[in-house]
Amino acid sequence: MRLQELLDQPGVDERCVLRSSIGFLALHGGSQDRGTELIAERAADRADASYYGIVQPPDRRVHLPSKDHDPSEAPGLRRFLDHVAVAISVHGFGRDSFTFVLEPERGLVLEPYGPPMRGAQRGPLRGIILGGRNEELLEQARRFLDDRFEGYHVADRRVRLGFHPRNPANLPRQHGIQVELPPGLRGIGPLGERPSPDLDDPVLTEVTDALVELAAWAAANVVTDGPPGPTTPTTG
Repeated sequence: MRLQELLDQPGVDERCVLRSSIGFLALHGGSQDRGTELIAERAADRADASYYGIVQPPDRRVHLPSKDHDPSEAPGLRRFLDHVAVAISVHGFGRDSFTFVLEPERGLVLEPYGPPMRGAQRGPLRGIILGGRNEELLEQARRFLDDRFEGYHVADRRVRLGFHPRNPANLPRQHGIQVELPPGLRGIGPLGERPSPDLDDPVLTEVTDALVELAAWAAANVVTDGPPGPTTPTTG
């Protein structure tokens, strides 16, 4: 599937708000990486940062790899990437639990979210996976997020996600980073047992706080060019 095909599907919501030269991305929002668009949008609002998200409805779950999000097929994404200097892309990983779908032809269907448990995994995932081509921000994020949340840690550097040159996190003029959060840090429970994020879950505030602080650090220490143009809220 191409990005334009995904955006044309019923119920898929593309959101773009242009503010500062720091930008938050949530490419797999809604039913795919549950909670990620909520975290990214909240962080962007509080940091006065730009935001771009793609939110899928509950009855749709399409995993389009980040590298296949071609900006030429999404004017909103193109505007976002032209506007920001640094991106922080919020993703989720791990089996999120199961979903029950009632389909007219097949009846009640049980389907898993995410990949199956692998190797020695026996319980909730506790790692945060970081990647991206802005090495300065990447190293700061590793120092900043490791052991910040009780029971969670930043995964070993050998776990590599988010480095592809076509990943939108890496397309702004000073590149960016990708932050992969396990279910327990996305407000859906340690095993993803909640169908949607609990808006009152304190972990959402804790994660948002961390990303707002990281964005402030990036604005002060990474961005070297002038400010972008005026605020331009757009939706599609």
